[in-house]
Amino acid sequence: MSARPVPAPPFPAAPPVTNARLASALFALAAAEDPVSRRAAEYRAAARTLRQLDVDLCGRRLAVASLPGVSPRAADAIAAFLACGSDENIGDALAAMLDRADPAAHRKADFLSRADVDRVLSAPGVLSHADLRGDAHLHTDRSDGRMPLAALHRALAARGDSYALLTDHARDCAVAGGLFPADFRAQRREVDALNARASTFTMFTGAEANIAEDGSLDVTPRSVPELDAVVASVHTELRSARDQTARLVRAVETPGVAVLGHPKGRLYDLRSGVRADWPRIFAAAAARGVAVELNGCPERLDLPPALARLAVDAGCLFTVSSDAHAAAHLSFLDYGLAVARLAGVPADRVVNTWSRDRFADWLEERRAA
Repeated sequence: MSARPVPAPPFPAAPPVTNARLASALFALAAAEDPVSRRAAEYRAAARTLRQLDVDLCGRRLAVASLPGVSPRAADAIAAFLACGSDENIGDALAAMLDRADPAAHRKADFLSRADVDRVLSAPGVLSHADLRGDAHLHTDRSDGRMPLAALHRALAARGDSYALLTDHARDCAVAGGLFPADFRAQRREVDALNARASTFTMFTGAEANIAEDGSLDVTPRSVPELDAVVASVHTELRSARDQTARLVRAVETPGVAVLGHPKGRLYDLRSGVRADWPRIFAAAAARGVAVELNGCPERLDLPPALARLAVDAGCLFTVSSDAHAAAHLSFLDYGLAVARLAGVPADRVVNTWSRDRFADWLEERRAA
């Protein structure tokens, strides 16, 4: 790759106590309660509010209990944690309250709150919204999304995108409803018709292929020629202690794979994702010209910043994607963009900053590889 890693710019300093750390502590309090109790529900609701809040609470004169989803009980807990004075001290206070350290802390680390994202994006950077030409991971109501195809096409065109890669699931994926080969063929016809009526926007027809435990895929352009390329993602064995390097390397080396989607398969507060030799996987992706995804879904944020930096060092290409399942999720590109900045990803290594023709050529190369 010609572009070298970009030194991280001086982002605005985070406050001593961040919303992300407050939310993590609230989820820990909820986990210590009866899961169906009102107290647990109140702590979870407040934690979700703090993760989505676009300003950090620390240092602000704000009636916390007036925030949506924050009960008086949760507000009291937030006030106690703010009084700790630092993110680090919250851990000590929480351990004293629970009589143990938070056992789920590792499943909540390295995630960004909305306030974190806005702080990172407020600094000048070599990669910005203006550089992104489109999204490369999107779902419709044909699989597990909620937007009809035509509505998604209109929304992306209205936003000013130049192109997008549509990635509904195949029917064989056990975790999400999806399409049979004939359904993908019908979807391609509909996409072609929508593209013909759009003057400045092109949607490419892909799929999110499921990576089986042996590394094989449930759908590829060889099995469904109407597909331009696929995003290959893990959806099973995500809590396994075994090393899954071979599984991911085989997927990356499969013809037709353009992107390794949400590579770790982690979910906030639920699982840490697969264990693997990431430098080896990134080396395989770089050698094949396969992009690794910076998935902006806040519950995934996958790759996380630390692993994204390793992928930069390995010479990988990237996509910044929303993994949108509804109209409100299209803004998740912000989270992926923030991770790209934190990792120092050069703009020209992000394939969805490329021109439409260059992006189309890259998809065709992956399809033919």
